[in-house]
Amino acid sequence: MTFVPHKKKPLLARILEWLNDSEEWPVWVQFFLLPRPLGRENFFAARVVLLVAMAFFTLQAIAGGYESWIAQFLHNLNLPVHETGHIVFGIFGKPVLTSLGGSLFQTIMPLVFCFALWIKPRDLFGASIALWWAFENLIDVAPYIEDALPMKLMLISGGTGAEAPYGFHDWNFILSETGLLLKCDSIASAVYAVGYLGMALCVLWGTWSLLYYLVYQRK
Repeated sequence: MTFVPHKKKPLLARILEWLNDSEEWPVWVQFFLLPRPLGRENFFAARVVLLVAMAFFTLQAIAGGYESWIAQFLHNLNLPVHETGHIVFGIFGKPVLTSLGGSLFQTIMPLVFCFALWIKPRDLFGASIALWWAFENLIDVAPYIEDALPMKLMLISGGTGAEAPYGFHDWNFILSETGLLLKCDSIASAVYAVGYLGMALCVLWGTWSLLYYLVYQRK
């Protein structure tokens, strides 16, 4: 009797087989990587265009930082949300929280859209765009943090923080009250890093959702 050794499938074949059998994925993997099925009515071509734009804008932001044209353009959209945040968090009656509310709110708002698209409809691509916007808001907030000590940025009042009363420059007030003013550069650098990394990961997340459709869901 001749013994015939069992041949293992190539690693790539096993990976593709695992990807194709999404019901076997751990729950947490399904949560992050299993999108809902797409059809023609979901405008796949438009999603590809949006993905390319998101990747391009990410490269622009990484190359130019806050001074990039995309960051400057989105700043005009983020600013009203920021100012609304001061009103919303002002309800709590805590001066530091009121000052922090602007930066918090402009980051929280995109997260609301992200989870609204992610949790129930499982539109991972839409969620990736909303999450990208949240990380982009960190690029909008970081220069404000960096300016906490020099206070040279022009504020909405038309003057700089150095010309305004104490408490008008949000991050000068926040970091002064928390004893972190001298660390403003380090905090800003960390916020920049998280923002850039997050934007890049969102591009990968969006890319995965479209590739999954092309390879495993398309009829």
